[in-house]
Amino acid sequence: MPPGLFFLRPAEETIGVNRSIGLAVLLAAAAGLSAGASPVLAQDWKGKARLDGKVINEKGEPITKAQLAFKFKGKEGPTVETDAKGRFAYYGFASGDWDVDVSAPGYVTRKTSVSLSELTRIPPMEIKLEALPPAPPVAAPGVPKDTKAEIIPILEHGNALLEQKDYAGARAEYEKALAAVPDNPIILRAIARTYYGEKKLDDAIATLKKAVEKDPADTDTILLLANLELEKGNVEEGKALLEKVPPESIKDPGVFVNAGIVLLNKKNAAGAWEQFDRAVKIKPEEPDGYFYRGLASLQLKKKAEAKSDLEKYLQLDPNGSQSGDAKELLKSIK
Repeated sequence: MPPGLFFLRPAEETIGVNRSIGLAVLLAAAAGLSAGASPVLAQDWKGKARLDGKVINEKGEPITKAQLAFKFKGKEGPTVETDAKGRFAYYGFASGDWDVDVSAPGYVTRKTSVSLSELTRIPPMEIKLEALPPAPPVAAPGVPKDTKAEIIPILEHGNALLEQKDYAGARAEYEKALAAVPDNPIILRAIARTYYGEKKLDDAIATLKKAVEKDPADTDTILLLANLELEKGNVEEGKALLEKVPPESIKDPGVFVNAGIVLLNKKNAAGAWEQFDRAVKIKPEEPDGYFYRGLASLQLKKKAEAKSDLEKYLQLDPNGSQSGDAKELLKSIK
């Protein structure tokens, strides 16, 4: 949770889908493989599970020195930092459900979780973070300059509280600004972030709907809303919103990769395949779309299509982070 005020799982996931994810995290094991768990002491988080992936912004650009703080059963675990390409990797997790906070200066912190196993590797995570809301937002037409000057410090204070994860405090500040500039879509989007941080998904969705009503041409907000609807399990609503966005206006295939991952997590392989297919068509030279479309094809028992996509992924990125998984999956196709 995608996407990332993704929201890539959008996080408290950031709404963004981002890729917040929502973004966007693939928690389902690759077709046919099952994850096992080995017993560990509650106070010991160390094991032999591995996790890797990357942290990106809404444009698909890598975020350097992002911090990923892991917790296991409420206990502090390792903290990992991304490299210059936004990538991270860590070996030594115990099997089980892990919580992770992903943060970087200038971005909304995203909270998500991932199930790890010492017996089976999951595909690399792709976590999208969304930039903190701009301050000030563009005021509505006719708003006097003195009103703009009045709300600037309020918004800046709200942004600071949001970065500190004081969601209620940030929302209170944003609502003060909203009183001066009623129905401003950018402020509404910021308020949605605070609800998402508190895991109040329904309130976040309702607020984003108001923002879309006020600015129906804002594709970024529509995509965020789509990711939240998918995360909520409202598959048809989420897909309908994605269909509203003109394909030519989306240059980042990660938008659809994130949506597809959410659908895979919801065990909707057919819907996921459609989103991965859109990602491939936007940027045929990008390998990740082929990998995930291959996963979806496997779940749909379309072995020939899966084989073709996984081979294409390896052709485009033979030493990529998912190359090992792709090779293993190809071996399993009879």
